[in-house]
Amino acid sequence: MKPYSFNSKSIFTFGLIFISLIMIYLFALYLSALFPPGKIKTNIKESVQIMNDKRDWIDPFVFSDVENKSPLMIDIGADAIMMNIIYSMDSKSPFRSIVLNKFYGKSDFYDCMPNLAATVNGDAPTEYTYGRYWHGYITVWRPLFTFFNYLQIRTINFFVFSLLVFLLIIFTTKKIGYFPALGLSLSLAYINFWCIPMAFLFLPVFYLALISSLIIVFLNKQKEIFYLKLFFIIASLTAFFDFLTVPLITFGIPFLFVLIKHEAYIKKQSFKQIFMFLFKLGLCWILGFILTWTVKIAIASIIDVNVISDSVQQIQDRTSMNMKGSYFLVIRYVSLYRNLKAMFFQIYPWESLFILGFMISNWLIFRKKEKFSPIFYIYCIISIIPYLWYLFAANHSIMHCSFTYRLQMMTLLGLLLAYRESIDMEKVKSSYKIIREKILHGNG
Repeated sequence: MKPYSFNSKSIFTFGLIFISLIMIYLFALYLSALFPPGKIKTNIKESVQIMNDKRDWIDPFVFSDVENKSPLMIDIGADAIMMNIIYSMDSKSPFRSIVLNKFYGKSDFYDCMPNLAATVNGDAPTEYTYGRYWHGYITVWRPLFTFFNYLQIRTINFFVFSLLVFLLIIFTTKKIGYFPALGLSLSLAYINFWCIPMAFLFLPVFYLALISSLIIVFLNKQKEIFYLKLFFIIASLTAFFDFLTVPLITFGIPFLFVLIKHEAYIKKQSFKQIFMFLFKLGLCWILGFILTWTVKIAIASIIDVNVISDSVQQIQDRTSMNMKGSYFLVIRYVSLYRNLKAMFFQIYPWESLFILGFMISNWLIFRKKEKFSPIFYIYCIISIIPYLWYLFAANHSIMHCSFTYRLQMMTLLGLLLAYRESIDMEKVKSSYKIIREKILHGNG
């Protein structure tokens, strides 16, 4: 892989990409706002009826107590806000609609379903502004609501998402190997991937992670600059589409695929060289995400100055940076505990203990005697990134642990890849071959 060094030309290159993306976002949102509202409102009204009549089927794992939030929970509350924003868009004032993202209700901001029901029934006197996000999902869901209701769009999502998962597993097996495909399958199982297409809220980041990983698997790119641009674009798209669910998944999963795709080359590099590659990709991702999000806040603040103060307040609340003393530490401990529990022990306690015991026992027998490859430590670094996020966004990770736990998909996949690097695979194959022959010989 040909290394890339940042220089003055880089500012122009990435600046041009960034400006182009912002123009595309604004144009796509503007076009979406121009769609005639008639069919859209009819289908959303029908969707509200379906969601109320079939609540147990639409959202079967609803828990009012935060302590007992299930990792299988479908967050239709956020979906209701998204539909409320789509329903409330004014095609006569498209720019204002896409910038301020207003919706209506008659109760608290977070009484999502009652607010949506009130909006479609024409009984929503209170106006809310949600301008701190791009709400890029509008560019997809609003046109779809012209033809389909909520349940039908969910069915489409289930098919498309399942197809992407299937293709990534198949092509990972064919082009990279069985172990990465097995690790990918196990990590998808642990995040209960079948729940993801059942909520609009969950989908964007996983669509981006799966599609970008497929691009990495398929394209045999040998220049570092390609991946720097790719991760910058992925991050920007994450900020555009996502509702702050598990944004870092669009960095961690594609990065792991870059490593395993170019494993032969990367294993020849020193730890410093690999770490610098990680740092540069991480820097591009962070810049793409923060710059895109900041631009939206800046644009919205031109019309409504309260957007900036609201955004600052939300950052303080979600990160719990305004807490002092022991509370500052306690909330971070709770954040780690709840997300670890949701990922590994709330649904799969015995399976987790069995897999852990199996891996430890095999590691004690088959671990490499020589020094571990530098890539082992990079896999380990990737694996701890979710926990750094939980420590940073502690309040958010506690409130929404029913889905933020899915960020640990990169932890599980990264640890499995690190595990493979730490054991002598030839010794494993040889030992299991001997066992198989003994079994077959015994049966014979």
